[in-house]
This record gives sequence, structure tokens and C-alpha cells, in this order.
Amino acid sequence: MSEGSQDRRKTLRDALDELDRYFEEFEKDVQNFAKSTISAAGLGKEPYVAGFSLRLGPEGRPSVQFFGDRPLNRDGFRSPMSEQILDEGSSTLRLVLDMPGVEKEDIKVDVTDDRAVVTAEREARKYRGEIGLRAAVLPESGKAEYKNGVLEISFSTRDKANKGYKRVNIA
Repeated sequence: MSEGSQDRRKTLRDALDELDRYFEEFEKDVQNFAKSTISAAGLGKEPYVAGFSLRLGPEGRPSVQFFGDRPLNRDGFRSPMSEQILDEGSSTLRLVLDMPGVEKEDIKVDVTDDRAVVTAEREARKYRGEIGLRAAVLPESGKAEYKNGVLEISFSTRDKANKGYKRVNIA
């Protein structure tokens, strides 16, 4: 092996070692930040749920959804995990939310043509989700069902967005 190729390997190894040190330091900084944020928010005494969902939308753009407790807010509300299923063939939009621990009487759904606000509260379990809808809907067409901790709301979609508002009753 020539002396020049050994020098290049040594330089590359040194660069990779430096990169490893940088990432180790970065990881420690993130962990310290998370610990200090959690303790500053008064959390850590009780368990909490937080996460995110990452998927590609129909246009090929990534979509990130955060769910769970809101650690920096002390209101105690949790954002429910939600999924939207748009069926253009039947002109419907289904909104599915994971909300265990409440009863259907505890749930309130308010809808405009482009947004749904879902709230529920029972004892220590509280949910609040404000969801931008993927398609304009007819708020008065909303039909909801709550079963086994899952709320499913179906809407008819519309072509032209005419702002409307409707509270959806849960069957």
C-alpha cells in the first residue's frame, strides 16, 4: 500500500472519530435538555405519554403528528392519536381517534368544514384534539360512534368550502 493511501485512511479515520465524538456530545445535550425540561414542567413524578407518528401523505409529503400528554402545559389534557381516511369515490372522510378511558357521554365534537375539535374528560383522563381536516366536509353530515376506546366520525365531503359549524352527536 502506498504512503498516500495510508495518509488518506488516517485522515478519514480521524474525521470519523471526530464525528462520533460530536454525536455523543449532541446526544448528551439532548438528554440533559429533556431532563431539565421535564423537571422544570413538574413532570417526572407521574408517568406520561408522548410520541409522534410519521407517514407519507397522498401527495408524497411527510406528515408528522404528535400525540399524548403535553408536557409543557399543565392543563392535563392529552392529544389523542388520530387518523384520517379520505374516500374520494364515495365522497367521505373518516376521522378515527384513539381515546381510551372515557365514555361517549364525556366526548364533545365540534366541526367546521375544515377543522374538528374533540374534547373529552372523565376523572383523570382528559383529551383535547384540534384536527385540520384533509378535505372540506359538510359539518351537518357528521355521524360518530365510540366503541372500545376508539371514536370514529364520518363526514360527507364537499367541493366548495362554505364555512359551517355543527356539533356532532355520538351514537
